[in-house]
Amino acid sequence: MAERVWALLGTAAMSVALAGCSTGPDPSAACAAPSPAPPAETALIPAGLSFDRIGTVTHVVATGGNITMQAVSTQPLDELTVLIQDAVTAAGYRPAGMDNEGFEAEVFFTAGSLAAGQALVRRAECEGRWNIDLVLIDPAAVPSSTAPGG
Repeated sequence: MAERVWALLGTAAMSVALAGCSTGPDPSAACAAPSPAPPAETALIPAGLSFDRIGTVTHVVATGGNITMQAVSTQPLDELTVLIQDAVTAAGYRPAGMDNEGFEAEVFFTAGSLAAGQALVRRAECEGRWNIDLVLIDPAAVPSSTAPGG
């Protein structure tokens, strides 16, 4: 009887040890498709700014005269920085430079003489994906002589 108990304990211990070696029941679950931001949030995106060629906008908020967008992209980093610059420029902001370190990048924008925003792109946990945090001055909060598009 004691041998049987030890055998069962050994089998149970081996099962626990092997379970610890697995990557979980569904390793791709953590990399599910990003959820798009609801229409009430995407309505806050400045006119002319589209991430259609960039990726999925997952969150947008307007606070304190700024608009903050979060997105996820599968574009290569070098192409992604150019696409972000083009998208924000189409909304009336002006490019003010880039810094690409290969594992993250920043893209800067102006509106007239004002520093008007920045996109920060960082490698996501899911391989081949990039997280984008874009902060822009809300065009409604900028004096008309320097407002994007004005």
